[in-house]
Amino acid sequence: MRMCVLWCIALLIAGSLPSSLRGQDSGQAAAVRLINADAPVRLDASGLGRVQGRFIGSNSTSLTLSTGGGDSVRVPFADLERLWTRGRATRKGALIGSVGGALLGIVGGLLISEVACNPTDGGDCTAAEVAAATGLLGGVGGAVLGAWVGFAIPVWSLRFP
Repeated sequence: MRMCVLWCIALLIAGSLPSSLRGQDSGQAAAVRLINADAPVRLDASGLGRVQGRFIGSNSTSLTLSTGGGDSVRVPFADLERLWTRGRATRKGALIGSVGGALLGIVGGLLISEVACNPTDGGDCTAAEVAAATGLLGGVGGAVLGAWVGFAIPVWSLRFP
């Protein structure tokens, strides 16, 4: 029983310590850990201003960027104010394309349902079924086209704060 009370007190004390003393990462360190090697990075740091380069690596207190021409810059986490990584707008393009494609597919399906569902042509369907099918096909096609266009567009994504 006495040992249980001691463990509970120790856990309470450890939980109240600052994160740096508990061994947990700061927000900066956690953001840096998610960056792939050689990824394009842009950051704002106190004393340095805005720096852009390729991510080389990090340790427990700082990160290192290659700024071109063989130069590298080491930035302490404590000085890091903002951190961006460059990626592609693929996801956003796919989302916009799928919505636009689905809407166009639904409208197109409603327009062609008069002909597609005509019993004399062998059709046995409703306008809603045709609109749903063409909306689905339009959404898939729009997502593929939007992802392709979005892949061509580089974007900076804020990682910290």
